[in-house]
Amino acid sequence: MYLAKSYQANSKEVWAFITAALITAVLYALLITSISEKAHFRGLFLLEPGTTARVFDFYAKNLRGSLFTGFLALGGFLMSAKTFIIVNMKKEVYDSAKYKQDWLDGRELNGADNYPPLFRPLRRLSNILFYTITFSFIASISQLTIGLFESIPSVVACTFLVILALCFLMLSLYLIKKNLATMFDYLDKSHDIDKS
Repeated sequence: MYLAKSYQANSKEVWAFITAALITAVLYALLITSISEKAHFRGLFLLEPGTTARVFDFYAKNLRGSLFTGFLALGGFLMSAKTFIIVNMKKEVYDSAKYKQDWLDGRELNGADNYPPLFRPLRRLSNILFYTITFSFIASISQLTIGLFESIPSVVACTFLVILALCFLMLSLYLIKKNLATMFDYLDKSHDIDKS
């Protein structure tokens, strides 16, 4: 059972890649059809003359610089916030006696082989934050490396990396919210115990 849960958790990372690829493909199709004189399916692959120059000019003038600074700042912010988030979660939730007791009860009920380790949710959050930071820096650096080549594939690659970083950001925000909900539940329980 634990292996199935582990696979299910890891499939979210795979879905981030698939979602980023689909969104990039849709954006590419919308961009090409909007600037083409005659919109047709074949035009997505056999580009009209001048299309590459128009796409690259728009990307270079309007997006490249902002994406570089934005994702560099995002990666730096998350890198400084990661330790704070993880340490506070560990202290407030995972080190609490109530959480440990609930974990021991669940492990006893389900069996040691079928129950995740004590710090599994915290480790997962730490890993997703690490992936988010990594892809933010990769997306930023790609703007000034791959993004300098005047070609449609380089623009698509840079766009894919930006969307991938955003997908991991959404996943990390979801996990932070989930861990915060757990933290508040345990804080409420400890407050109720202190009152009685």
